[in-house]
Amino acid sequence: MEEIQSIIEKVRFDIQEGRPEREILPMLILFLGKNPETADRIIEELSNYPSLQMAHLLQSLLENPWDKKVRKTIRRSLYRMKSRGITVEEVLPDREGPVFRPKQAEPARGFGGPYDFLGQRFLMLAIPHMGRGLNVLQGIISDIEGLVDCSSGEMARKGFKLFFEEVQKGSPFPLIEMEPSYVGFLFDQAYHLTLAIGKTPPQDFLHLRGEIARIKKEYERPLIYSHFQENGIEGDDLSLRRGSDLIKIDLFNSWKLREEEIRTYANQVWEAEESKLFLNQAQKEARFQEIYQKALSELFTEEKRLIYQKRMEEMAYYLLKTKREEEARISLAVAIDLKKAPNRIQPNPFLFQLVVKSIFTFLSEAYEKKRNEFSLIAKP
Repeated sequence: MEEIQSIIEKVRFDIQEGRPEREILPMLILFLGKNPETADRIIEELSNYPSLQMAHLLQSLLENPWDKKVRKTIRRSLYRMKSRGITVEEVLPDREGPVFRPKQAEPARGFGGPYDFLGQRFLMLAIPHMGRGLNVLQGIISDIEGLVDCSSGEMARKGFKLFFEEVQKGSPFPLIEMEPSYVGFLFDQAYHLTLAIGKTPPQDFLHLRGEIARIKKEYERPLIYSHFQENGIEGDDLSLRRGSDLIKIDLFNSWKLREEEIRTYANQVWEAEESKLFLNQAQKEARFQEIYQKALSELFTEEKRLIYQKRMEEMAYYLLKTKREEEARISLAVAIDLKKAPNRIQPNPFLFQLVVKSIFTFLSEAYEKKRNEFSLIAKP
């Protein structure tokens, strides 16, 4: 509403200031083309400011290709102005083409990286402006903390190309191109999560929030479901079982549970290993399995499983876009399985391996730390 009124006032002001029609027309045509549902109202409002210059402007609008409804509104507005004594030469019906064809607005571009073990990922939006450069928003979002960090700035197109190449070189994994409307949607979700946990969103994000709102769309499901049918993946037990191997590939290699989450269970594994009670290897393994299962049930509540489900869906899309279709299918199979209630007999293979890896990573790091402390003490 405010934007419409702003356009109307700007056109009126420019006419009053004697600005040439050739300078006013491109901006007006571009706005009407982007917002056809409001075109009728804007034209009607403009005709309420009768002047010869306004009549010429409306006449020039008529010389551009609009749908019948808009053309009818323009003619009606011109007739109303004519009844007030303001007359301009009519456009001949057989006149070919528009007097002015506006340059088509360049589309926005969106990019995204994979999730890390903290549930964070890097996103970027490049929003072009006619006659100017690009507004570039880059930031780290988290599915737990919302907007972690954001920065924005205006760049020339050539400068953005060089900047993007540098970002790609400095990233451990390449950014993939994503629908800008979806990147805007992800940024907006992170913004609302930031508010929900009582934090203040970064100013750079707030500065561009209006532009993001115009770009984003609402998505009911992640993008991966436009490439894979859920019912075709849900029954794929082979892909689900291979979820245990997914933790070994480069994208998931750094994934682990936080130290404060896993410490209790790691200590229990260590105690079982060092127990003074006589336990054979089979008994130890049974005790380890019991600890793993306990960690799974206590750490992965329904809320936590939903977080990991969404992560794995996004990772599936990233894998697909980087030409790793089979691994994308496995990641999606893991995600779909997380929608179900946990099965103690057949736990989610990916989460099970994540728990085991996290425990032994913690124990290995703790052992290494103690060994280093001992070597420092032992030196003369």
